[in-house]
Amino acid sequence: MNTTGRMGPDNHSINTAAVDDLHNRPENTHWILYSVLAVAFVGLLAWGLVVFNQHKQTAEAVSKATELSEKFEQAALGPVDVDATARVLGTDGAAACTDPGSALKTGVLDQQLVSGAAGPGQRPILATRNLIEGERLVISVYCPEKSAEFESAVADLKLVDEN
Repeated sequence: MNTTGRMGPDNHSINTAAVDDLHNRPENTHWILYSVLAVAFVGLLAWGLVVFNQHKQTAEAVSKATELSEKFEQAALGPVDVDATARVLGTDGAAACTDPGSALKTGVLDQQLVSGAAGPGQRPILATRNLIEGERLVISVYCPEKSAEFESAVADLKLVDEN
């Protein structure tokens, strides 16, 4: 030992310093982090675009539902919940505008509204004009190009006035 109490190079001592283990780490830790961040960024970007487009569609859906509500009130068919109608029919009329005069819909309409009894629990009923008028108004607001097809599908139905 020297006079200061420390071992020095003359006594063949080894100085130890803090070890830098950066180069001993596996190299794949960085790409995993970057991949996770990239996926999160892309996910947030996609979510933002969907929400932005959904907001525009919601405004249009509410506008069409409001128009339909006004037409229902003018036809004395009762009130329509604008928010529920906007959610159900959206901007394109959903199921109400999907081929309204098709054979399957006509068959279901005939079976449920104007057919004779065909099995246990079924009984014949006659549909009211209000029901058909409601569908007619929905089509006039959401898909007016299909009104002729709907009119031909309901032309021969036997309907009654609501009492």
